[in-house]
Amino acid sequence: MSVIDFIAAHRRPDAKSEGSAALNVRGSAATAEKPRANALEKMRGGTLTASQFTRHITHIIEDEMRRSLKRHVDVIDPLELIDLAKMIAEQKAKYIGTTLAIASNRQPITDAELEQLKNFRVKIQELEAAHNELNEAIASQLVEVKGVVKE
Repeated sequence: MSVIDFIAAHRRPDAKSEGSAALNVRGSAATAEKPRANALEKMRGGTLTASQFTRHITHIIEDEMRRSLKRHVDVIDPLELIDLAKMIAEQKAKYIGTTLAIASNRQPITDAELEQLKNFRVKIQELEAAHNELNEAIASQLVEVKGVVKE
C-alpha cells in the first residue's frame, strides 16, 4: 500500500456532515474518530501493523518537509552554511571569553554576568540546533545545495 492509498483511506468524504455530527454529541470527538477507525479496518482487509503505520507517517512527513522547504528555502547557497558556521564560532568564542573574564575577577558571579552567560548559551544551542536540522535536511536530500550533486 502506498502513502497515497493510506492518505486517501483517511480522507473523509463529507467532512462537513461528520464535523457537525461530532458537535451534536456534546462536543465529543468520538463520532469523528469512527470514520478514521473504519478506514483503517478497510485497508488491506484488516489493520496495519505498527511498523507499517510508522513507515507511512515517516513518508508523509518527508513529503511534507520537501514541499515546505521548497516554499521557504528552495536552494541553499554554500556561503550561507559558511556564514552559519562563522556565527556559531563567534558566539562560542564570546561565551568562552566572557566566562574567562568573569572567572578572572575573583569575585562571586553577579546576576547580570550569569544572565549574559545564559544568553550566550541559549544562542549557541539554538544555532547548533538549526545547524543540525540543516545538515539532516541536506543529508536526507530534502533540500538542494548549489554545486552539490545528489547521491
